Amino acid sequence: MEAAGYHQQVKVTPSSVLLFTLHEGARTPIHQRGRGRSVEFVIGSEDGAEVISQAALTDRIKAASEQFSPNVLLRPVVQDYLLPTLAYTGGAAETAYFAQAGAVYEALLGRVTPIIPRYSATIVEPKTQRLLERYGIAVPDVFSGSEALRQQMAARSLPQDLQSAFDGAKNSLDSNLNAIQQKLATLDRTLVDAAETARSKMQYQLERLYTQTARAELQKGELVSRHAEALSRALYPNKALQERTVGGIYYIARYGRDFLRQLYDAIQPDCHDHQIVEL
Repeated sequence: MEAAGYHQQVKVTPSSVLLFTLHEGARTPIHQRGRGRSVEFVIGSEDGAEVISQAALTDRIKAASEQFSPNVLLRPVVQDYLLPTLAYTGGAAETAYFAQAGAVYEALLGRVTPIIPRYSATIVEPKTQRLLERYGIAVPDVFSGSEALRQQMAARSLPQDLQSAFDGAKNSLDSNLNAIQQKLATLDRTLVDAAETARSKMQYQLERLYTQTARAELQKGELVSRHAEALSRALYPNKALQERTVGGIYYIARYGRDFLRQLYDAIQPDCHDHQIVEL
């Protein structure tokens, strides 16, 4: 392939650079200026820039091609020209990137390499699955963030009417003991003091039970926080999908070849949505 073909076919502007060269020890963009027979190329900045013809640029590329390199849009075109590609499998960001390069593909190759969405999945290990089942939540819930996840898990693990139950017991105790003291006052005044002592003891025991319950709730809340953090680390590490952070070798090292078989069986090529794979 003759590199000159790039500049004969592609219409670029100073703000649309496809090719770079080494110029005075630095990777420098090459801008196209003009059209048709008057086209020329500018290497470097406006101050001290070198202006050469298309023929001269072509000769340079032929003589020292290692000093020239494509930009991010031209690179895949060069790659697919040198190593013809039947199709390219990529993630969402890569697919969007190729969509931007489509115009360059059409201009230089007359075709665009087909893009096939890459299989995307979250791997749920057994321990993680047990935590999900314990709190009755699903994998997508984890993607909402650690704080929202912790609140959701706490809401599902702690009884909502606990405080109401204690308040009701305290009010009922006071009401019933007041009624008893009134009856005792007409029966025997000396029993009123005994009733007040009994009230103090019962209130103490109720408060003591409440304190123990509050401590248990606090400890349970800390446990929920730890579990929420564990789920976030396992399913949404660094606030990103597993595939962005966790290397596949981790699962192979831990579960052996069986992991590859399970993954192969779970793959649904026709489904382009993010999938969940339980081990």
